[in-house]
Amino acid sequence: MPTFITCYGGVDEIGGNKILLEDGSWRLFFDFGRSFGRYGKYFDGVFISERPQRGLLDLLALEVLPPLPGLLRNDLIPVFDPASLRVTEIPPVGRQKKPRQRVEILPRAIKAFWDYWRERFPEAFRDLRRGRRKPVDAILISHAHLDHIGDMIYVSPEIPVCGTQMTAFIGKAMSDLSNGRGSGMLSVKSRALTPDGFVGSDSEHRTSISRPWHFVDGAPPTPTLPNSHTLLDNVASFAADINPQPAPARIKLKHWPVDHSLFGAVGYAVETDSGWVAYTGDIRFTGMNQNHTRAFAEQLAALRPAALLCEGTRINGSGRVTEAQVHDNCLRAVKKASGKLIVADFSPRNVERLLTFVSIAETTNRILLVQPKDAYLLRAMHLADPAMVADVMANSHVKLHADPKARPAEWETRIRAQYESVGPAQIQKNPADYILAFSLTDIADMLDLDFLTRGETRGVYIFSNSQAYDDEQNVDLIRLWNWTQRLGLEVVGLRPRRTPRGEVIEVRPEVGFHSSGHANAEELAEFARSVNPKSLIPIHTSAPGKWAEMLKGTKIELVLPKYARPIRVD
Repeated sequence: MPTFITCYGGVDEIGGNKILLEDGSWRLFFDFGRSFGRYGKYFDGVFISERPQRGLLDLLALEVLPPLPGLLRNDLIPVFDPASLRVTEIPPVGRQKKPRQRVEILPRAIKAFWDYWRERFPEAFRDLRRGRRKPVDAILISHAHLDHIGDMIYVSPEIPVCGTQMTAFIGKAMSDLSNGRGSGMLSVKSRALTPDGFVGSDSEHRTSISRPWHFVDGAPPTPTLPNSHTLLDNVASFAADINPQPAPARIKLKHWPVDHSLFGAVGYAVETDSGWVAYTGDIRFTGMNQNHTRAFAEQLAALRPAALLCEGTRINGSGRVTEAQVHDNCLRAVKKASGKLIVADFSPRNVERLLTFVSIAETTNRILLVQPKDAYLLRAMHLADPAMVADVMANSHVKLHADPKARPAEWETRIRAQYESVGPAQIQKNPADYILAFSLTDIADMLDLDFLTRGETRGVYIFSNSQAYDDEQNVDLIRLWNWTQRLGLEVVGLRPRRTPRGEVIEVRPEVGFHSSGHANAEELAEFARSVNPKSLIPIHTSAPGKWAEMLKGTKIELVLPKYARPIRVD
């Protein structure tokens, strides 16, 4: 039987990977991420967003999601014709005073919904339904960044997922932090139709539906205490809500840890009738785990892959900054700012960067203050792999920032009870004793300190985060710059570009204060040549054609993917 690869995302774009692999009787996806490029054409996620009451409609109509019946959730299908609904009145039970209505969509309405998309987008449409069999045998998750998992919320909860324990625990923490409104990687909340045909909450099934999860690196122990998922004291209690499953039958797959800015990242290889098909996920060679990526390349080369799906985020980039260099540059900036408050801006899930600032806090005898949400995530990652992620909050140089909340969520109440907090009143007494782990989403908290110090905070803002990849992120950097200037903070790691009148129209990161989570062009070329696949399919890149130049002198066939067009692997 022939083997086919179909890319429903990650084509001529960075992120949004949704890659279908089919071989004989089985199917699987590599990742199911959010395409922020497609999404950002129409939505900003704040003022302009998809309408939840219309379920799948908005994202299908704007081609943000591919029309894949069977894979996508039927409980997110809206109805415009009341005649397509079956409404049953349920008498009150127990303390209920009024009868409830159960609203069901008729089969003909489901058929009509998918028939519309078949006619509207015939090239992208694919009916994956297979009777009693699951439409897809598994989704292999490379790591927990949203451009790789963000659209799992729309995938039927019966579809099993494969990933590492670290990735699962990060997903669990993200779900907890958003009050169950997570990516859908581990679970989804059941939805039901209103009598008007809108997609709403399901009053009959208030609990989340757990998705089957296969831990590729071994399942955590089973919890022994009832309701132990409310605890953060051990790995079994935290894993209580995760639904462990065995590996998908009939599919031979291998996984390897890789170096990336998010721990738990892996690459995969799957054996097919046409040979091994490999998938990089996201890779780099500049972090503390760079040897993992090199070992991944060596192991793939031994398999002699028929096809390599390879990322190329920084295919136009040549610079190379290691995490060690970031440490040295940021340490130098902190030492130079002796006597001043430090604000350090980095991604909360970039634990390697956080460990860099923990080390800097120790060296300079300061205390790193992290937000409660970041402490919760750190605890989850420590439980997943104590050898990889130390119990950071147990370090005497790390404490909680007392993020002002009138009514903290349940998870935050637990975190605040577990760790010591430091608020603005304490910080203002000795600002030079602290490093605040803040970003744009937290910077409004600086106004409390600004008020207490009567506008005399005097601090240094170190930007140790990634560059802007789209217009929205460019606007955010300008907004961040405005905040720092308003607060009187000296900025390290950002450089503004101004008009002749002095107006800031662009803000760019300075080299040396951030190490990318992605390999550059030279490293990608070396990786591909080392693996030496029969064919290379470029994904997760805005310049796939550049691979032709990078593969000159090799026998590797370059196969440029097209959206929703099957590629035959021979």
